[in-house]
Amino acid sequence: MMQKEKHWMIYGANGYTGELIARKACELGLQPTIAGRNREKIVQLASELKLPFDVFPLKDVNKIASRLKGMNCVLHCAGPFTETSEVMARACLKSHTHYLDITGEIPVYSLLYDLHNEAKSADVMLLPGVGFDIVPTDCIAAKLSKKMLDAKFLSLAFMGLAGVSRGTLKSMLAQAPDGSKMRKNGKIISIPQFSKSKMIEYKGKQLKFHAIPWGDVFTAYHSTKIPNIEVYSFFPGLFTNALQFLGSTVGLFKVPPLLHFSQFLVDQFVTGPSELARQTDKCYLWGEVQNEAGDKLEIRYETEEGYQFTVDSSILAVLEVLKGNYMSGFQTPSLVLGNDFIDKIPGSIQKE
Repeated sequence: MMQKEKHWMIYGANGYTGELIARKACELGLQPTIAGRNREKIVQLASELKLPFDVFPLKDVNKIASRLKGMNCVLHCAGPFTETSEVMARACLKSHTHYLDITGEIPVYSLLYDLHNEAKSADVMLLPGVGFDIVPTDCIAAKLSKKMLDAKFLSLAFMGLAGVSRGTLKSMLAQAPDGSKMRKNGKIISIPQFSKSKMIEYKGKQLKFHAIPWGDVFTAYHSTKIPNIEVYSFFPGLFTNALQFLGSTVGLFKVPPLLHFSQFLVDQFVTGPSELARQTDKCYLWGEVQNEAGDKLEIRYETEEGYQFTVDSSILAVLEVLKGNYMSGFQTPSLVLGNDFIDKIPGSIQKE
C-alpha cells in the first residue's frame, strides 16, 4: 500500500459504541475523523470534541470511496453490520484503506472472507472483530493452539456482559431465526438456539453455559486450524427460559416489517450499559483444547467490561495499523496483532 498520512476514521461515531470510542480517542489526544449517517448527532459530537467530521450514507461504493480518500484505515462501528459492512469494505478496497470493525457476526466474517483475494490484490487489510467481539476469545484460542499443536477440539466461553447496546440487540434480532452455530470437522453447522450446553466451573461452582453463534466459530478456525469449535456464554435462567419459550416464533424476524418494527422498538427503549457498569464490571473467559488422545489444556482470563474492552482494544488495534502493522487480505486479531494482544488491554488478567 502506498504510504498515507496517519489519518483514520470512525464511521458510526454517533452510535453507542462508536461515540465511546470517539471520546476515548479524543482523551488520548488522537484526531480521528468521525463520521456517520446522522448529520445532527455527528455535527454535535464533532463540535463538542473538536474533531473533523463527515456525513454520508452507506449506499454507493464509489461515493463512499471518495470520502475515504487519504484515510489510512476506517474503524467501522455502524450496525447492523450485516447491512453495512460489505459496502464499507468494498469502498475500502477501492480507496486502498484498511478496514477494521467491532462486529462479532459470523455472516459478516464470511462475506469479508469472500473478499480476501481482492483485498490481497489491493494490499488492503480486512480485520473485523477488534473489540470484545472477538479479541479476547481469539487470543485465548491462539494461545491454546500454540500450547497444544495437535489440538482437534476447541471450546470457548465467556460471561459477565453488563448489558447490550441498541446496535448489538438489533443485530441479535436479525440473526435469531438462524439459530446457533458450531464448527464440526471444519464445517460450520446450525443447531437450534440453546440446544447445546456445557457445565463450566466458575469460582468453585459449576455453571450451565449455552452454545451461541459467536464470531470465533468462523474466525478461530483461521487463527488455529482447529476443526471442531464451540463457543458458549452464560445467561440467567429466566432469560434462557424466556428465549426457549419464544423459540418457535423467532422465525418471524425473517419477515422484514416485523424485524424493522422490533428494531425500532429497540431504538426507543434500549440505551446500553451505564458508565458505572463499564468502569466496574468484569468479564470472565475460559478456553479449552483437546487432542484425539483426550489430553486437555485450559486458560482462564478476567477482562474489563465488554464495551470498555471494545473501546480500548479497537483504539489500540488502530494505532498498530497506523504504525504499519498490517497483513493484506482477511485477517483475525491474533494473526495480525499477536496472541498476547489481550494482555495489552487494561484489566486483562490470566487466572490460574
